[in-house]
Amino acid sequence: MPKVRLSETAESNKAITKAIKCKMVLYDLTQEKLAKAMKCNRITVCRRMSHPGDLTLDELRAISAKINIPLEKLVKGEVE
Repeated sequence: MPKVRLSETAESNKAITKAIKCKMVLYDLTQEKLAKAMKCNRITVCRRMSHPGDLTLDELRAISAKINIPLEKLVKGEVE
């Protein structure tokens, strides 16, 4: 089978998820702790990690503050 290239959006979503998960490990954050910061439940966090395009601006801001990464870098999927 030929290799399949991900779309720019899919690659960007994957980078955002990777950045969040890396910082969660670094800061020893559980999905429950992240959910509390986002003011939602753990199920919503799981869903947003699977589909980061569905994250709202308020949720991105809450995640950014919790994992100590500027919002601009988070949206670009950059991990410091």
